[in-house]
Amino acid sequence: ERVWEYRERQPEAIATLGVPHKLDVCLPVAALPAYLEALPGVLAAAAPRARLHVYGHAGDGNLHVNLAGLDPHDETADEAVLRLAAEHGGSIAAEHGVGQAKTAWLHLSRSPAEIAAMRAVKAALDPAGVMNPGVLLP
Repeated sequence: ERVWEYRERQPEAIATLGVPHKLDVCLPVAALPAYLEALPGVLAAAAPRARLHVYGHAGDGNLHVNLAGLDPHDETADEAVLRLAAEHGGSIAAEHGVGQAKTAWLHLSRSPAEIAAMRAVKAALDPAGVMNPGVLLP
């Protein structure tokens, strides 16, 4: 119970440092060590003031990458974190999906053909664009 409570309070603890940039990524489990080793250096180059906090579901490759100490509107560090995940064979989204916040980076982990297929399915099922407008596909 104490270990689970520690894990569940991670978001609360990070929030005491300000509004974090929350970036959920998913990687092949075998790629986690290399990603986690490279992440601090990539982040230091992109946003030297950022404070990195990572936790999550390592057993299935899902990580919650939280960055504290950044301007809420500066996405330089966000892009670096997501690009690194894609470079390690991962996805820019884990259990929380792409939503609206990550649509600009969808191309990092999905090919043009995959995005075109997503658009075709969306157009076929929602020709008026009324279901979840702007989510996943801008």
